[in-house]
Amino acid sequence: MVKHFTPEDLASFVHTELQRSKIKEVKPSESILKELFNTLYYTSLQTEEGQFIKVTVTLFDHADFENKDLSKHDNPGFFAFDPKIEFSIKNLVKLSKAADPWSSSLSVYYDDSEKLFIYGMIDQTIHYQSYLNYEEEEKPLYPGIIQAMINGIGILNVMLDYHPIATLNQHSLVKLYPNVFEYGPVSEFISENAAYKKAFIEKKVGHSLTAEDAEIYNEIIFEYVIQAISRILLRIKNYSHGGAILITKNFNADLTTKYHLEYDRIQSAILHTLTSVTDNDLLLNEIKSYKKKAKDIPAVLHDEYKENELDIDNSYNEMIGAVRFVSSLSCVDGLVLMSPHLEVKGFGAVINEKELPEYIAVSKSSKPSAQRLKIDPKHFGTRHQSMFSYCLKHPDSLGFVVSQDGEIRAIKNVEGEVMMWENIKVYQFERSNKIPKLPPRK
Repeated sequence: MVKHFTPEDLASFVHTELQRSKIKEVKPSESILKELFNTLYYTSLQTEEGQFIKVTVTLFDHADFENKDLSKHDNPGFFAFDPKIEFSIKNLVKLSKAADPWSSSLSVYYDDSEKLFIYGMIDQTIHYQSYLNYEEEEKPLYPGIIQAMINGIGILNVMLDYHPIATLNQHSLVKLYPNVFEYGPVSEFISENAAYKKAFIEKKVGHSLTAEDAEIYNEIIFEYVIQAISRILLRIKNYSHGGAILITKNFNADLTTKYHLEYDRIQSAILHTLTSVTDNDLLLNEIKSYKKKAKDIPAVLHDEYKENELDIDNSYNEMIGAVRFVSSLSCVDGLVLMSPHLEVKGFGAVINEKELPEYIAVSKSSKPSAQRLKIDPKHFGTRHQSMFSYCLKHPDSLGFVVSQDGEIRAIKNVEGEVMMWENIKVYQFERSNKIPKLPPRK
């Protein structure tokens, strides 16, 4: 019998994780966490002005926090309500309209009788969200014990710093997020197919390279590619309508594409960033050599360095615009068709192949393991089934499907077996050193 998980199960797991953590703050009791997650869960089932609720709350001991850190003007601050507000479904629904998760978080804590209240709001959360979504490189400061986010109907994400503790996805409790972009068949496919030949890279950077240098450049390109894919999937998820991306080399077989479009701005943004960063390193080394010799830096060199910094910013902005452009193509029925170098070849594409695999191997690890679960492909909707059929017939392809509820899955044919990875890591998560790794099982 399939177990259905509840907010109480989420509270129990988070409580266990916090108990073994090294956080300095007072650790909340399990009953506090149950009240917190139950209220958030039932809030997620509500609507306000016909729109679903999205809000972030931070469990935060505001009494020990003062807005005194002026080392960075964009650090988050706490701003109190007067008086404090009861932590209830009704109040959360109303306040969610004023607390866009990209800009702010509701600051929640408990009194001596363990009753929760909304004590105020935390601003500047845009930097936290931007970092998670690969739109900001520098990791910003973020106060609080944990952050709990309503990300859909019955969907709660719980974070400690930049580390995901767990997700309650309606009736499932997700504790692992397979890093398919770093390990396993998905990573290997992208790494092999997104790489460029040495001569092409030499032409782009403007000087000759050793084979080892070319390999390093391709490793950098690989990182940019997986970041771009992650960002596209996250944008599609935020639309809340579902969507799919097919990465392949064959743009005609078993496909009917309604809107043919050649769009290469993601590829060009990656290459522009690569050359700008390379030039920046060379210029910086030249500047350091002048400083080491205690010589004045030539004005021309200084101007060239500043101009190159602008090139890096322009390339970064080009990527933001290109990612949003490609993501919006998913709003049309059908999938977005892309090459391994992330050139869009069309959208509104429909897969014609209908033969389904006998089963789908669902792997909880990014690398295939003997413990994978075998599921009937008809258990999934038509969007998933089409991707299963295509990957079965075309092993040299990679599919991503985003469900309407926001779940993101990767699909790949691995040695004749169609495999699927659920709840893949797409945010810029980082393991927190406040939660020690569990000892290996004996």
